[in-house]
Amino acid sequence: MPGDLHLFTDFHKAGYLYLLCSWAVFLSYCALYQTDQFIKIWRRRQRRRKRQYHKQDDDDDDGKIRTPLEIINDFLRPLEHTISIPYVATMISLKHFISMTLFCIINIIFCYFAPFKLHPEVERYEVPITGILDRRMAYVCMANWSFAIVLGTRNSIITNLCGMTFEQLIPFHRWVARIGMAETALHIFYRWWEGYATTGQWYDSFMLNEEYLSGSVSTIGYFILYFTAFDFIRRNFFRTFYYSHLIGFLIGTGGAMWHEWSCIYFFYPPCILWVLDRALRSYKSWVEPIELIHIEQYNEKIVHAKVAYKPLTDGSFRPGQYVFAAYLNGKKGWKNWFERHAEWYPMTISDIFTTTTTTTITNEPASSSSSSSSVSSSSQITEQKRGASIHIKALGDGTRQLMEDVRDGKKLELRVDGPYGPRLHYLDYSTVALFALGIGVTPALTVLKDCVEQPVRRSCVRRVYLVWSSINADEIQPFVDYILYCKTYPSSVQLDMTIHLTREKDKSKCTQLSETLGCTIIQGKRPNIPECIDQIAYDVDHRNVWVHTCGSVPFMMSIINEATRHQFDFHHETFEF
Repeated sequence: MPGDLHLFTDFHKAGYLYLLCSWAVFLSYCALYQTDQFIKIWRRRQRRRKRQYHKQDDDDDDGKIRTPLEIINDFLRPLEHTISIPYVATMISLKHFISMTLFCIINIIFCYFAPFKLHPEVERYEVPITGILDRRMAYVCMANWSFAIVLGTRNSIITNLCGMTFEQLIPFHRWVARIGMAETALHIFYRWWEGYATTGQWYDSFMLNEEYLSGSVSTIGYFILYFTAFDFIRRNFFRTFYYSHLIGFLIGTGGAMWHEWSCIYFFYPPCILWVLDRALRSYKSWVEPIELIHIEQYNEKIVHAKVAYKPLTDGSFRPGQYVFAAYLNGKKGWKNWFERHAEWYPMTISDIFTTTTTTTITNEPASSSSSSSSVSSSSQITEQKRGASIHIKALGDGTRQLMEDVRDGKKLELRVDGPYGPRLHYLDYSTVALFALGIGVTPALTVLKDCVEQPVRRSCVRRVYLVWSSINADEIQPFVDYILYCKTYPSSVQLDMTIHLTREKDKSKCTQLSETLGCTIIQGKRPNIPECIDQIAYDVDHRNVWVHTCGSVPFMMSIINEATRHQFDFHHETFEF
């Protein structure tokens, strides 16, 4: 183990003070959020009592529950405008961009000035030399990476405290980790240069002594993790991203603790959370019983799976939530091990259904010598089973392999971890607008179904818009039954559905689909998002609209920015894992 442990140098003080201040600010926000949630729940219950006992008309209020955080969010609404920064953030709001810029400035201040007190023997502040500054930045980096570990943990108390779900915290996980990488880059390259300058041999940059060797091992691990985490690799080679992220994390963190003892003080609390998270995920996916009821291929790109899994069907699931799923195709050896432990893909639940099975049992009476005839009796046993539907589109390497396995008729097993995701409060709004692109319609359908099924006393929703853009009519077919169910369900909710088929050449298919679904079918055109949202705003007089979107990044950005312009609340699905 290189070097002795010195806990009270200026390097350590900068890192410790930064860590404590950051946690203090975060926990203060959590306290504000929890207070705000208490106020929201109390006012929501008051409203339901009024609606139930006083027969209050829904038009008597705008349906929106005002809380301190809601007032702050309304004030900051213009800063929800979303932009994309290549190689940094696929989607980031101006609010978060400004916040992260301030975060970077605070990091620089701590690197140069913490602990903000001069030593008694020092008369005035002096800018740290490179040999000191690089180590101060390394310790602040360790604090940031400890945050990144916590923000990247699926099951932790952090999500409950701050009200942000795992997928909402993932962009912050990525941004904070990249800031840490930028900070430690000075330490890495300066020490490599110093090692080379000591002997003039290039390999001494990495192996001058045990401290250099351990630092190089840690650097290799974190470089593997960092350079395989860009958007292109995550979306197209998810397996590569997942394996390298896990392996890089273990090598990098282990090497860092070998390199410097005090890293343990930064890393062991979040690493304990990470281990507990992995244990809980393992229990939910391996021990919790699950049944793959049915799986079939609809067309060249979509597979439909029906599963029975208690955490999804016991009432805890909420529309818009998702699971991580692993499909096992019976491979042997190390491939089977990887399937069970590493190949997990995020998938949105498209429906929770109930099937009823009736079995008739016939009882034949024993023959009797005193009777010339016998009468048989029968009884019926009715069994109800709840299950969940998952629609999967072949997008990356793992889902393409699943498509091939289903097409070839291979026997498949399923493991599920979840559900994850927010509890969306769309029932507090009078108008819900759902915008979907391709397979992104799956979370929208669960919201749509819930809106029409909810009784009036529990829901403020009176109108739902669905704008769905897809390639052709074949991609609509797997969801026809879901849409028909919502259209025919006896509900006071008014539905307005428009489907855009951007590449459909057969006009007869569009006509047939329009007649079947009773909605508007637009052939050969993408939805004009500004016009769509302007029309919704005009129809409802800009009152109390909640917008949901799921699709490609440009598609969601256009909807978010238009919703921001109209002061609408919104939620977008963020599968940026």
